[in-house]
Amino acid sequence: MKTRYILALCLFTFLTQAQSNFSAQEIEINTLLKGTLITPASPDTSNTLVILIAGSGPTNRNGNQPGMSTNCYKFLGQSLAEKGISFFSYDKRIIAQVIQKTMDEKTLRFDDMVTDAKTILQHFSNLKKYAKIVLIGHSEGSLVGMLAAPYGADAFVSLAGAGRPADEILIEQLTRNKPEQKEALRQCLDALKATQKWTCDVVIPGMESVFRPTVLPYLCSWFVHNPAKIIRELQLPVLIINGDKDLQVPVEDAALLKAAKPDAVYAIIPNMNHVLKNTPEEQANRLSYADGKLPIEPKLTEVIMDFIKKL
Repeated sequence: MKTRYILALCLFTFLTQAQSNFSAQEIEINTLLKGTLITPASPDTSNTLVILIAGSGPTNRNGNQPGMSTNCYKFLGQSLAEKGISFFSYDKRIIAQVIQKTMDEKTLRFDDMVTDAKTILQHFSNLKKYAKIVLIGHSEGSLVGMLAAPYGADAFVSLAGAGRPADEILIEQLTRNKPEQKEALRQCLDALKATQKWTCDVVIPGMESVFRPTVLPYLCSWFVHNPAKIIRELQLPVLIINGDKDLQVPVEDAALLKAAKPDAVYAIIPNMNHVLKNTPEEQANRLSYADGKLPIEPKLTEVIMDFIKKL
């Protein structure tokens, strides 16, 4: 009995110490933007806040969405907090709109996400609490972050961000099995950008859902942005990160961003996939999108911390 008591006491002490490394607080910026602020028990002397912008789809503050559970943002925030860095991630506005039953797909615009990122940046800047604010944009959020960073960030991190305009990426993805259709689809998208209307008669599997009428305004607002041109104009420290097992954004995109911004810090992390997990094999890579317990690749935290320390 005494032995069990001692073991239980040791376990309780361990859990208490682990939980005391950081605290989590719900923050409401406005009716559409809510997130979690993770604050370390012993903040780093740099007094830095990292703000993460999520990738595509109805992604929440933890890095999850319907049909996908990774907790990758949650794990990244906790790992940075363990190193003394405060971390804020938020639900994309579409999540609040769905809950409030106000979501109207045809009114969605890419620049709405940029507005949201600016709002969050300004909120934390106005607090005058942090010496440095680092903006991390993951996947589609990388482009959002590039556009928002000049409005209050001290540094920017592109994490698995595309280096090409979205229309080029869609053409590549949709014609992967039909390369002969590439030029025809290119002409269709050029016409869409010029007229804001879909008049294409090309038939490619998957096109109907991608180019449905209600989403065309969003696509047009997205297509106008070229990540390479935007990152080149940033007048602040930049870190470009990609994993070499990323099935969605290849390392070639990171190389394009680096070529556009030669003074950026550049890191390709071995075996890291798009949801920031260590997955050397393709099957494990795909399964990781539904594994909310699998931790993130530790090297990612190291790379970000090295960048922050040199700011």
